[in-house]
Formats: sequence, structure tokens, C-alpha cells
Amino acid sequence: MIVSVIRKCLCCIGLAAVATAQTPDKNKFEKMEPALSAILQEAHAAGFAVAVVEKDKVIYSRGFGYRDVAKQLPVTAHTQFAIGSCTKAFTSALLGNLRKQGKVDFDKPATTYLPALNFSDADLNNQVTLRDMMCHRTGFSRYDLAWYLFASDSRDTLLQRMHFMKPNAPLRARWQYNNFMFMVQGMVTEKLTGQSWEQNISSQFFQPLGMNESSIGTVSLAAATEPARGYELEKEKEIKLMKYHPITAMGPAGAINSTVTDMSKWLITWINGGSYNGREIIPADYVKEAASSQMVIHGAFPDKAKPYEQFANYGLGWMLESYHGHYRVEHGGNIDGFTALTTFYPLDSIGIVVLSNQNNSGVPTKVTDLISDRLLGVSNVATARKPGPKPEDPKPVNDSSLIAHPATHPLTAFAGLYKNDAYGNFDIYLKKDSLFARFPYVTWYLQREGYNIFSPYDEADTVIDVNFKSNIRLQFMMNYSGDIDQLGFSFDPAGEPVIFNRVPQLLNIPAATLAEFTGEYKMADMLITIKQNDAKVLTMTVPGQPLYILEPVDANTFQIKELKGFKVKFIRDAQQQVIAITSIQPNGTFRAEKTSSKTK
Repeated sequence: MIVSVIRKCLCCIGLAAVATAQTPDKNKFEKMEPALSAILQEAHAAGFAVAVVEKDKVIYSRGFGYRDVAKQLPVTAHTQFAIGSCTKAFTSALLGNLRKQGKVDFDKPATTYLPALNFSDADLNNQVTLRDMMCHRTGFSRYDLAWYLFASDSRDTLLQRMHFMKPNAPLRARWQYNNFMFMVQGMVTEKLTGQSWEQNISSQFFQPLGMNESSIGTVSLAAATEPARGYELEKEKEIKLMKYHPITAMGPAGAINSTVTDMSKWLITWINGGSYNGREIIPADYVKEAASSQMVIHGAFPDKAKPYEQFANYGLGWMLESYHGHYRVEHGGNIDGFTALTTFYPLDSIGIVVLSNQNNSGVPTKVTDLISDRLLGVSNVATARKPGPKPEDPKPVNDSSLIAHPATHPLTAFAGLYKNDAYGNFDIYLKKDSLFARFPYVTWYLQREGYNIFSPYDEADTVIDVNFKSNIRLQFMMNYSGDIDQLGFSFDPAGEPVIFNRVPQLLNIPAATLAEFTGEYKMADMLITIKQNDAKVLTMTVPGQPLYILEPVDANTFQIKELKGFKVKFIRDAQQQVIAITSIQPNGTFRAEKTSSKTK
């Protein structure tokens, strides 16, 4: 889901394919295994597991490579991986079960079932349906870093943030992937069942399917019998261990962990119309609906470079496409250190699941296509999906023109709390002579590029690659008073840069000192009155205007709470007596002389 902006040097680790026990159909697949091993080697991946089902049987399952590179522990068919967004089909299927019970209607507004959901546009509260959420057509872009970088364990907290998110397309006009809408689906199931989403997944799917090797969340993954460690690839061939990234609140969008053994049971259920071993797990009508087109992903004419792909649509928690004339239903998943792909061909009664412990990996797609080609009898394997061009190693960026221009402020002026209601808050602080940005699960070192522009690097990196330039830039901005009051950087590729407002650190000035500022100040014919209220807070009265609250930002300077960018600075003489105020406004600076220390 998230592409790391950090690079560091690491030794290249060689990989070997490690086999697990074979199924009775070994001969059918053994000719394929050298090619599968080659995919692992070419990708410099740690490992992967694959299982293939036909009708109601597992016809192949095997592990390749290592679940733990450092310990040389092999991947098996029972190794547990994070499956990321393959979770979505589980979440939407819960709603399918609830609909059969008459508890939910996909085409009613989601607020019918979750009144706490409150979009910024009130009309959307009456228009956005569960179906819109299930097929990504709400008009909202991803907003992923609002839950990834600004993580919270509370779904209610993330739900409140949704009020401040703005759609960038009309409802049902454009397909835009959005994880928040799947969190909402999970919350709806909680409301309607009185059980947590996690309990519902376990009771409705894990238990009846015998998915005893599946779990939810990073704590459970770490405690599994055969947990896979997650890795990312640097400089095309260097393997780096990645930490598990908890996504508790966003669980309904991507927090399930599983093995290919367990996921085979899930695939068999879908291939057999929602039933497993003769027991209905998911309603048959929902299975057909979920695997049917609900929203167009790409409406363009087929590309000659991909003649096998003639359409790409979205169902309910599943992606739909053609593959060499075969109807293909699939969903991928990616979360720190893991990539997954779950695929089935409903008309061919074939299913394939590939789970890998490589971040943003092309391995699951390559393995799935290779097996699909053989099972479907596609002769021209070269037409199978190919990954895009490999990204080039970062080139040194000549920032001399930027670096030549110093920052407008000392580093201390950039420090503080920055806030955005849709994303959350984070701190920027000074340590020694460097700036750092602190988020819930990560801390960035900020390297100045020039002016007030900085690039982020992971603080955990002890060696920073000077040739690598982050693709994220943070730009600090000034208000009319010349103070740093905002920070902007691009979180969402589909939207404008996100602006965070700096929250000034207010001083705690004793009441006796505040009393020195009280009195009357005259500017031309206008009399300004400064008082201290019962709460020991300074107030300012200007004729014909409302009462203003003054908030101390330094010993003699106060910001006007109600007026952004407006300040009042008290002037003292050589004897430290207050003699005047300067009103700092966007349209100028104005001085008023103190005429009396008494107030009426």
C-alpha cells in the first residue's frame, strides 16, 4: 500500500528454493517448479507460498524460499503471511450474510446503519450507499496516510476524521480505491451484530471453514506457529527486514493473516457458489453479485500490448477482468513486507492463491499468471502480464540552486505541533542541530533542501544515501506576520498538497505579569481596552468589534485567537514599563500608545 521513501545499504542475501510436501498431483506441476523457483530468484524475494484448487480440491501447494531469511527458516504451505487487501472480500461477505438475514440493504445510505458517519457534504450522508463503498465509487480518493502515517487503534477516531475529507469526484462518477470505506463496512457489521469485526470474521468464516491457521493483526501474526517475516527490496537485489505495521482500526480493509492452506478453503467456497463441504458459508446470490461488475475501473478500449485483458471492473470486494478469454476474479494485497494475490476463475472452477513476504512484490502476479497459463492451456506464455519497467536507482539530484538560498528562519521557528483534521497531528522538534518529524509509528529526519523546503528520511537509518532524494518534500510557509504557521506536502497523488496548520505553543504567563499589559491604548481617535478576565486571560476590546481573546506566544507578543495571522505586541521602555502596543495585521502594522493603566 505504501512505498517506502527510505533507502540504505545492506548486504545482498542469496536465496534458495525450499520445497514443502507435495500433493498427489505432483507430476502435473513438477515441470512448472523450475520456472516458479526462477521467479523467486529473479525477484530477489525472500519467499512465497502457492496453492491451487480445482472445484473442491487442493491440487497443489508448496512453499519456496524462506519465511525468515536470517534464520534460514523455509516457507511451507502452513506459513502465515499478512494478506493485506485480500481481507476486503471477507469484510464485504459479512454484509452479504447480513443481507440474507434481512438486516441490511446495500442500496440504502450507509448512515442508516452507522449514524456516526458524517461526511462534510451533508447531501452525501443521504446518498452514499453500502454498495458505493463496496465497489469504490464514493468520489473520495485514498487518504491512506490518514490511517497509515497518522495511525490510531480507534475506529471511532478514524471515522471522525472522515468528516474533514473532501471528495474529488462526483458520487459514482469514478472508481477510486478507498480503504476507509471498508473500515466503515466493518463498523456496520459491528453495529448490526453486536460483535466486533474480528469476532464476526472468526465466527462466520474462520471457524466454519476450519481456517485454524488464520488470524487478525500483527500481534497474532508474530505469535503464529510459522510466521513469515516481512522484507523489502532495495537497489533491486538487497533484502531488508521490515517491521510489522499494525493497522488495528483499519483492520476490515486489510488486517487478516493466513496460509495458503487456509486460503484454499476460502477459494473453494467461492468456486462452489458460497458452500464448503456442503455447508453454506456465503449466500449463493451474494457470491454471483460480488463477482459481477459493479463499477468500471478502466473504461478505455483494449490495449494491443495486453490483448488478453479486455476489461477491468470491480465487484464487491473483488477485481474482475478477462484473462485470455477467461473470466477472472481476483484481489491483491500489500502491507509492509507482504504482497498477496487471491484469484479464481469461476467458469473454469480453478483458484490460485500466492502469498509472499516481499513488499510491493511482482512475485504473486508472475506466479499466478504462469500457473494460469498452464492450467488454462494458454500457449503463448509471453503474453502474460508483465511488470512495468524497473525503477531506476535514484540519481543524485542537483539541489545547488536551492541550497544556495538559506532558510528564512532558524530551525527553532519550524518546531511545533502541526494539525490537520482529516489526517491528525504530528510534532516537529529540534534535536541538536537537526529537525525531526514524529508520527505515531515512525520518526523522520528532515534534511533541508533550500529555502524552507525539507526532505524526509527514516530516523532508523544509521546511514543515509546521499544520492537518494526522497519523493516527498515538506514546505514550510509563513503568515502575514512572517511567522511559520503552515506546512504542506503531497500525501495523496490524486489530490492537492495537504496543508497542516502549526499550533503555536502558548506560554503560561503569571496573572501579575498579565496585569502589566492591562489598560487603555489610543490609536488616533480609537480607544483600545486591554483587560484580564476572571479566567486570568487577556481580552481586547476595539470599538464596533467583538471581544477578542489574546493568547501569549512569547513574553510580550499575543496572537488574536479569533483572527488568524493577527498579533498584538506590547512595547516596553528602558524601565520595562509597558508604554504601547503594536497591532500586527496582514494589511500593516499599527501602534497605539498607552494612556492609562486603568480600565473602565
